[in-house]
Amino acid sequence: MKNKILWWVVFLTAAAPSVYLSIMFFFFPRLLGVDPVEVYLQQNGLWALRFLLVTLACSPLRRLGMKTVVRYRRMLGLYSFFYGTLHLTTYVAGWIEFDWSLFIEDLYRRPFIYVGMFTWVCLFVLAATSPRWMVRRLRKNWVVIHKGVFIAVCAAWLHLWMQSRASAAEPLVYLTIILILLGERVFRRFYKSSLVKPRS
Repeated sequence: MKNKILWWVVFLTAAAPSVYLSIMFFFFPRLLGVDPVEVYLQQNGLWALRFLLVTLACSPLRRLGMKTVVRYRRMLGLYSFFYGTLHLTTYVAGWIEFDWSLFIEDLYRRPFIYVGMFTWVCLFVLAATSPRWMVRRLRKNWVVIHKGVFIAVCAAWLHLWMQSRASAAEPLVYLTIILILLGERVFRRFYKSSLVKPRS
């Protein structure tokens, strides 16, 4: 019963930003500023990156003794895909309004769109292979495929950095978090290798 309640707490907490943003966008758009579409677009993209980082943080947190967080890693990863899909949908429906000539023009003028589309494809593959029956079916290949989360998080950060105009401070904050999460994994691997005694 406790685990079920905690599951719902995590689920609803992860859903809260999308609910809040959607209410503001559809019912109180003026409160989002001069360009509500841009704010809605950017915020959903940021939440996709944030949930990717939280997903990557699950393994280090487990190694620190917080073993419970791993139970929600799949859910958090799916939320990253959910926010990424909201980001993409907002771009197509709200930003270019299904104007494919404008989309082609954007591809020429804004290279970061390529990176964003690539990131979404990575998230789609990770989400599509996340169900338990896919884990059983793919076996060892599942592990290989889901290492793509590292590619996805780097691509998501690059997408953010390429379009940051006013300040590089926010991308640098996220880059620092990414380097810490990836650095922990690299350090742990090399540390374990150093503990293995070579055979004489």
